[in-house]
Amino acid sequence: MNVTDLSMGSRPMSAKELTDKAKEFHWNPRIGFKYWARAAETIHHEGQVYLREGNIPKAYLVLFRYSTLVLEYLAKHPEAKEPESKKAIKPLQRRIPRVIEQLETLRPEIDDTYDRWMKITAAQRETLPRDRERPLSATSSAYAKHAANDPALSWSYASPASILDVQDHQDLAVDLAKREMRRRRRTAGREEETYGRRDAGHREGRDGEVGSIRSVPQNMDDDELRWQMEATRRQLDRSDNHTRGYDDEEYTQPSTYYYPSISKSSPMEYGRPVSRERPDGPRPLPPRPPKERRVDRSPIECPPRSDKDIYFERELHAHPPPRPGKEALAQITPLYSDRPSEETAPVIPPKETAEPVTEKRVTFRPAAYLENGDPIRPVFLPSTLRQRFLKLAADNTRRGLEMCGMLCGTTVNNALFISHLVIPEQRCTPDTCETENESVMLDYCITNDLLVIGWIHTHPTQTCFMSSRDLHTQAGYQVMMPESIAIVCAPQYEPSWGIFRLTNPPGLPHILSCQRTETFHQHSVDNLYVEAGSPLGHVYESKTLEFEVCDLRPGH
Repeated sequence: MNVTDLSMGSRPMSAKELTDKAKEFHWNPRIGFKYWARAAETIHHEGQVYLREGNIPKAYLVLFRYSTLVLEYLAKHPEAKEPESKKAIKPLQRRIPRVIEQLETLRPEIDDTYDRWMKITAAQRETLPRDRERPLSATSSAYAKHAANDPALSWSYASPASILDVQDHQDLAVDLAKREMRRRRRTAGREEETYGRRDAGHREGRDGEVGSIRSVPQNMDDDELRWQMEATRRQLDRSDNHTRGYDDEEYTQPSTYYYPSISKSSPMEYGRPVSRERPDGPRPLPPRPPKERRVDRSPIECPPRSDKDIYFERELHAHPPPRPGKEALAQITPLYSDRPSEETAPVIPPKETAEPVTEKRVTFRPAAYLENGDPIRPVFLPSTLRQRFLKLAADNTRRGLEMCGMLCGTTVNNALFISHLVIPEQRCTPDTCETENESVMLDYCITNDLLVIGWIHTHPTQTCFMSSRDLHTQAGYQVMMPESIAIVCAPQYEPSWGIFRLTNPPGLPHILSCQRTETFHQHSVDNLYVEAGSPLGHVYESKTLEFEVCDLRPGH
């Protein structure tokens, strides 16, 4: 791709614009501390994924929002001094120095991209006629206006992207996500193997060479880790070859063969018996031939020559025969040759100085936009996850108790993929289900590199709708991730299930400003939530997307 092709993305935001946009979120201390801690984990995970994918503007915005949330807001929360909150905020604060370092590294590249865009657009504006200047500088399309507010779709000089519509490339999106998730699992497995080998090396370092394996830093990326493992393997191979002796059973002789010398035949002695059996032990190698050939240099007596021989010898030295002319090498063709002749040899093309080709990444457009114009990424949901959850909740459903589960996954190419159904420890009643021991679920998500994308719960005795309690719970998920979804299952009624999100506006800001404390209460505003399923929404069900189930409840 030509890096000056501005059609491959919208106008990049400056560092100041990204900073201002990162601070635009609804802080509400009435939302429980555990929801804010979960949101912080989610956006930190997103920032690291965008950083690995090369989406620099989006990574900068998300990481700056994480630092703002942790440094300026979480410590001021009314529940911040509780023991569970203190335990949750410590790992968030430990990441701050690393996040600040990443932001300082990304800012120069963001400034450089913004400056290049301004120079290129200024140059193109000068070359266009006056009547075409306005369409270049501003466009009236709705998509362009929305895309201008989405850093994920920004034009990039260093890491160009192919921007695709997920509606038309659903199979491609799932395939790319499955490939990336397999790669991450392999990388995690190699890291665990390397850490285990390092621990074994420390234990056996005094007795063998295993202790010479280097330790792997925790912040090492995939390429550095792969290089470290290959270097260690080569080092072990070299040491193994040097310490292996010739008496080893696996040792093989060199491929060079020494031909035996042929001596004069001697008369056979008939009196000595000849053994036709192979002697015991290995057959001795044939004797090695001498390096120099022995030549008899004693004087040789020549027979007397006649006058005729002497005459011809004089004539030969007096008039030597003419030297034959040299022939061109092209006319001499060897009888046996692996090299093709000049007629069949391909013509070597001239060397061309080509510009280095930058590999383009794939970025999917937002699947929809909020009512305020903010983009929401597509969410892919395994089609069999709901049935699996209903089987787990069957016992509670028979007793008339609600049950909930967390929808966890990851982001790949600016799309979200649900890959885990996590059943947390919870307290269930006929009308509510409240998660408990939140730190255990957060530890599981951190260990498996997962982010919380939404939640699913049952209405065993009610219809499929979002109650006032459900709306307040959903606000805690959606305040930092607008794509978060809520799946409601009502097995006794029809429709038996639905996928929902809060509107913004009026839903999310109204719920965040609601000060009523009753479990169930009425709201004065309509249109608080909408369907989020495809085709009108941003959630796509996939039959090929796999998922895992983790039940964290005691005794399960």
